[in-house]
Amino acid sequence: MTQTELSGSAYLANLMKEYGTTHAFFQEVMMRFTAKEAEQLGLKFILAHSEGASGYMADGYARASGKPGFCLAQSIGAANLVGGITDAFLANSPVIAITGKKTPEFQYKNAYQETNHSKLFDAVTKFNAELLDAQQLPFLIRQSYREAVTGKPGPVHLDIPDFIGVSTELSAIKEPLVAETIFGQMPPLRPSADPDLVAKAAQWMQESEKPLIVAGRGVFISDAGDQVLELARRTDTPVVTTPDGKTIMDETDPLWAGIVGAYGMDSANQAAMKADLVIFIGSQTSDQTTNNWISPKPKTRVIQIDIYAGELGRSYPNSVGLLGDAKAVAQQLVAAVPAISRPEWRAKVDGFVKDTLGKQAERMADTATPIRTEFLCKTVSEVLPSDAILVADTGYSAVWSATMIRMKKTQMYLRAAGSLGWSYPASLGAKCAMPNRPVVCFSGDGAFYYHLAEMETAMRYGINTVTIINNNSMLSQCAPSMRVMYYEDPESGMNRLKFGSVSFANLAKEFGLFALRVEQPADLASALEQALSSDVPALIEVITADANTSVPLEPLE
Repeated sequence: MTQTELSGSAYLANLMKEYGTTHAFFQEVMMRFTAKEAEQLGLKFILAHSEGASGYMADGYARASGKPGFCLAQSIGAANLVGGITDAFLANSPVIAITGKKTPEFQYKNAYQETNHSKLFDAVTKFNAELLDAQQLPFLIRQSYREAVTGKPGPVHLDIPDFIGVSTELSAIKEPLVAETIFGQMPPLRPSADPDLVAKAAQWMQESEKPLIVAGRGVFISDAGDQVLELARRTDTPVVTTPDGKTIMDETDPLWAGIVGAYGMDSANQAAMKADLVIFIGSQTSDQTTNNWISPKPKTRVIQIDIYAGELGRSYPNSVGLLGDAKAVAQQLVAAVPAISRPEWRAKVDGFVKDTLGKQAERMADTATPIRTEFLCKTVSEVLPSDAILVADTGYSAVWSATMIRMKKTQMYLRAAGSLGWSYPASLGAKCAMPNRPVVCFSGDGAFYYHLAEMETAMRYGINTVTIINNNSMLSQCAPSMRVMYYEDPESGMNRLKFGSVSFANLAKEFGLFALRVEQPADLASALEQALSSDVPALIEVITADANTSVPLEPLE
């Protein structure tokens, strides 16, 4: 190795630093030399207790920071890591996964711990490559950053020799160090939409009597919240958000009409059903977002603003598709559409909102024991710091937190795209990305069981998150269907979902966390405040009632 050459480990570590990556999440024994080089440069490699958890951490890091998250696993861990980046794929989150693969002389010989990683990762990545020679490392790492953050973001995967990456790490890289740092953060590029299509969309907005904006996570990725609100105010258009779009605006704003979709609120779903024009901005028109394509109805006029052409008109063919960056295209629309007033439509949507919030308020005021989840959500709303990041799990945790924790534009909301157990490791990754912001995890007991070992990781690295365990000792989202299935003996069906009596607070104390168990509503706010002010990782176990979500998942006609 000459004086001008870098080893593979030094090259990768320096490249990560140049791109602005601050953390990587891994499971032993992958790329130890790179970890050593990186830590000498000030980066941190976080050793998790499973490959799946490391993938979730990288995902949480990516969503909170807008930078690609890094995760690494040796050959046998690759299959576990696939599960760890699947949620990133579903959420369009930029994660770079690196796995080790045994060198060619071991292939097709039943080598120990070896499988075909490429096929494993094909379904959950937008770029999946095999590094065959160490000299490909510079190009493929740069391409990984580029692929992860451009267009519709998503995870990428590199398979490198050998099974723990040593041969690549110790190779002399002949290419000079070059980093395309524009691809270290989302969005790297801001393309504008076709002016003729913008004009057509503006005309549709002028013609509409009952327009509605649906804002999704793409608005965050583009940092387009101000532009979307300017468009809404200029055209007097109510705004609903997907759960992933939560905190694009203050949820006390007069134009806010709720959370839309299957995990949403009646007010938002009603507005989407009644609208004669729906403007999707940075949001996929999936079954989840549209409540199985009934909010809005299939023949509704639609304007779609998306960075990925394949989304335009995907589910609503009566549409104008505006291909481009959400901020750039929203600015184009603001310039193209005149100021409009729609008092009757606004009043109707306000009525939907008041009705939904009124029903919620009745349940939130209930101070019964065991504690109602609605009361828990109300208390979190009141105690949550103005700059907090709230990280929620999937299922009822997503429904409850998205629809009943009122949040501000200065806060951030991240939620699992579908993987139960995602929230706790993801919250650790989010805290690594944003160490100066309070990070609060909102999880059910079923979800927390998946990765409770990561409490040790939090203590080892001083990752001071606050975790709220909504503990009803069961998988409550499965309860309604189980009651129906076991109609002749509901108790037998429910017993299939119930867990044994375990104190998460006591477990957390064993790991060294600040932990409290809350059984009385009057104690809840104080417990959360103590956790937020503690200087160690914290956990609050809240004993709650066995209850279904109080917000109907189906909109009413």
